[in-house]
Amino acid sequence: MDTHRLSRRRLLAVAASGSALSATLAGCLGESDGGSGDDEANDDENGTDDAADDEDVVEIVTREGDEDEDEPNFVFDPDHVEIEPGTTVRWINTDGVFHTVTSTDSLEDKSPSEVFDETLSSEGDEFEWTPEEEGVQHYYCEPHAEFMDGTIEIGDGDPDETDPDEDDSEEDTADDNGEVDEEFVDMTGEDSIEIETRAGDDDQGEPSFVFDPAFVRLDEGTTVEWVNTDGVFHTVTSADSIDSRSGGGDEFDATIASEGDTFEWDAEETGTQPYYCSPHAGFMYGALETE
Repeated sequence: MDTHRLSRRRLLAVAASGSALSATLAGCLGESDGGSGDDEANDDENGTDDAADDEDVVEIVTREGDEDEDEPNFVFDPDHVEIEPGTTVRWINTDGVFHTVTSTDSLEDKSPSEVFDETLSSEGDEFEWTPEEEGVQHYYCEPHAEFMDGTIEIGDGDPDETDPDEDDSEEDTADDNGEVDEEFVDMTGEDSIEIETRAGDDDQGEPSFVFDPAFVRLDEGTTVEWVNTDGVFHTVTSADSIDSRSGGGDEFDATIASEGDTFEWDAEETGTQPYYCSPHAGFMYGALETE
């Protein structure tokens, strides 16, 4: 027997088997690659769908204002957007500060409407709203109402239809201020006094919310306690002047967000201390006259 020829035959047989195996593997790999290609195609298709979904979402973030751009402490960015009906608006808290997204019919009065009122209390918190009809929707942040607000124009909505022009706004604000009872209530002789927040009385021509009593005359050393009795988000913010109810807060700036919340302040110096509620600064204010 030719051992060399036998070995060669075995070698050829092994080679043939190896070739068959290689072909089989190649075929399997080819099918696998083809499947991977299909997956990639599906991924591309899904990516297209995700992109299409993203086109129907507009994001608005909360952030700190840029002093170099003369922005206030906090802003909605962007604060004015134009969208089509069916587009989703997504607000995102990116600064980690407590904010609200509160709908309103007017950026002058900034009284809450019933469209939405959501809290973004921590970084990463989100709120979505999808308008289905054309129009205009104003909104603001209750804790920072004096400077943090925005407007959404939906379709052919006209901002002037829901927010009066500057002249009318000043006139309306003056009317609101005129409804506030600015007569000082004499509460001298008391060690402590209580001021409540409550809904205004329409029959008395009062604005939406009031401090009661708002204007108080008291003795030096008296403790003043503000009590939230209406369950609406309010602040008690000191002001430098009763006529310029923005900023301020140098003497005190407290939040009484829920019913039963209280804030106390001791009148340690004589003089007049104006104060107001930031979310309702246009009409909710008062003053303490310390003797």
